This record gives sequence, structure tokens and C-alpha cells, in this order.
Amino acid sequence: MWGLRSMPIFNCKIATPSGRILEKRVIGQSKATVKEHLERDGNFVLHIKRAEGLLPAIGLMGGGRKIKLKDLIIFNQEFSVLIKAGLPIPAALDAIIEKAKEGELVDILRDIRGEVAAGASLSTAFSKYQDIFSSLYVAALQAGEKTGNMALALSRHVQYLKKIHQIRRKVISASVYPMILTAVSFAALLFLLLYVVPTFTRTYFEAGTELPGLTRLLLNITTAFKNNLPYIGILVALCVMAYLYLKNTKDGRRFIDKWKISLPVVGPVYLHYSLSKLCRTMATVLGAGMPLLEAVRISSGVLKNSFVREKLDKVSKDLERGGGFAQVLAASGVFPSLAVRMISAGENSGSLDQVLNDLAEFYEEDVDTRLSVLTSAIEPTLMIIMGALIGLVVLAMYLPIFQLASVAI
Repeated sequence: MWGLRSMPIFNCKIATPSGRILEKRVIGQSKATVKEHLERDGNFVLHIKRAEGLLPAIGLMGGGRKIKLKDLIIFNQEFSVLIKAGLPIPAALDAIIEKAKEGELVDILRDIRGEVAAGASLSTAFSKYQDIFSSLYVAALQAGEKTGNMALALSRHVQYLKKIHQIRRKVISASVYPMILTAVSFAALLFLLLYVVPTFTRTYFEAGTELPGLTRLLLNITTAFKNNLPYIGILVALCVMAYLYLKNTKDGRRFIDKWKISLPVVGPVYLHYSLSKLCRTMATVLGAGMPLLEAVRISSGVLKNSFVREKLDKVSKDLERGGGFAQVLAASGVFPSLAVRMISAGENSGSLDQVLNDLAEFYEEDVDTRLSVLTSAIEPTLMIIMGALIGLVVLAMYLPIFQLASVAI
């Protein structure tokens, strides 16, 4: 994956075998290799130009093209209903394309419809857009093709997407308010330090007022902050650049992800969120009839945490050597002992997919509970800390006035 990110990006304009004109971004070593790749899929290349500047690189690091998860859920729900109603796959795709608004997803579906009409399987047509449709989705389509029940395979995948969307939404909503509160409080503190404090201090100096110790301390801090503001800005920028650099290297990303799950309070939330997603994915793939080894490999691809993904890759290698699933999971050191014991019971009873579903539910509820507790604790803590800081600044500014009032009396 990192090798792909280090390659240049090319903006391409192509004519598909179905006659559609599409513009897409392709990663490749050179124009020649990109053109060869596109023509191998039956496309006619109209134009290729290398993307220049910083923005394309940022877009690539962010994952390239993005289709909203909500749109994918709606598409799969409609697709499943139409196939269940007895429509052939090309006709079902035509019905969805006809009623949908123009956009990138519609363009992709038109291309996929052309591929299917030309004789390609549905899973093969979707696999050409792996930057949008995951390997898990392609595997679900393959399972539907093998069993002859595409509607059931799509319905299972829709349920999986809904569960993932639900837990992701909970994580995001729990973190939004503390972030807004921190940003607003920090902005208010900066305003006091950079504007209010100097204005009050200038007035006191002009009046020849002797400043109390707390006011002098605050004045020294404000003066040092203002004098070194360019250097502080450079330091912050360097820290951000260093973080982004580490995040986009294999070892650096592994270090950051390992550090996240080792944090004292939020670490278990990170870990259990990853485990809930992993268990949910494995249960979905196993329920579709995929072998265990292949299910582990596909499931590792949906994990964002590179440290946990690396451990799971080792699990798949140990499975390939003949180890028991629960045994190799215990040796990985990532799965808690309770999960290992439940997986061992499911493995012995032949109900591993149901056990994994139960584990996913358990970890999702645990993440939800922990987030609620964290949010309830963080909000008042932040308000107390920022209120105390702002209160100290205001007190330090008004102390000289109180002092003058007491002398006058």
C-alpha cells in the first residue's frame, strides 16, 4: 500500500468498452504503464496527464475517490430488493442508474453495467474499483455468485455496513463536542492573552500603578508568548509535519497506532472499536461461506489500525501452517482472553460466525458505554480547567483595580 502512495498520480480521460467517456485518477510509475493498464481492460485512452502540486498528494493520502457510506448502503439496499424481485442484474443496475442523481457513483455503475452486459461477472466488474468497493464487498458478491443467492449476500452486506456506520457515527458524535469546547476555550484564552492583557497593562503603566505579583507573572508570560509567537508557530508546524510524515511511513504509522491502543483511558476504546469491526467483518464473511483463512485475510484489510492489522496478518500465516484459530489469536497478544475463550468454544461447536457476531455486539456496546462515560467526564473537566485559566487571567487583570480601590479607601 505504501508503495502505491509513493507513486505519481495521473489524470486520465478514457472511453470505456460500453462507449462511456470517463475521467479517473490512476496511480502508476509512468504514463506508459498507466496507458498499458487502462488499455488492457479494453478502454481507449484519450488523454493522460500527471497530476502536479500538493493537493493531489493530499487527496491520495486521504484515500483517493470517496463515495459516502450512506450512498453505498442505499445503493445496496435498492440493488438487493430489485434482484430479490426477480430482475436480471443489468436491468436492476439500469433501474438504479435511471433514478439516481448524476455523480461519480452513477458513472461507475454505468461502467459496471457495461462490463456485466459484455459478459463479465458482477464481482469482477466491481473489483476494478477497489479504491471504492472493498475486498469484503467483492467477496460478498463472489459468495452470492457461488450460492446463486445474490440478494441474500447483498442483504448481509447491507446489515454489516449499517452496523459499521452506526458505531462510527457514535465515535464521531462523542468526540465532536469536546473538540469544539476545547477549540473555543483555547481561542478565548488566546484573545485574552494577546489583546486584553496588553490593553490593561498599557493602562496600568501609564497610570504608574504598582502591579501585584500575579499580574506581573501573567504579563511576563504574555510578553514571552508574543515575542516568541513566530517560533511557536514554526514549532507547531514542524510537529504537525513530523506527525504527518510518521503517519505516512510504515514504521511511523505502526508506532502511532500501537501508542493509541496503549493510552490509559482512550486506548481500550481504540482497541475495542477495531476488534468490533474485525469480528463483525469476519462473521459476515464466514456467514457467506468463505473459508476461515480467507476470511481472516479479507477482514484484516478493513482495519485502520496498522498494529492490529500486522498482528492479524501473522495470525493468518500461523493458520496457514496448521495452527488452531483460538490458539494463534491468543499468541498474537491483541485479543483479550474472554474473546479467545469464546472463539475457542465457537470453533469447537462449529458456530464460529455466531460467536463472532456476539463478540462484535459485545465490543460495540462496550465502546458505546466507554464513550458515554468519557464524554460525561471530559466535558465538565474541560470546562473546569478552561474556566479556571480564564478566571485567573481576568483576576490578574482586575487585581490592580482592587488594590487601587483599597488604597483610596
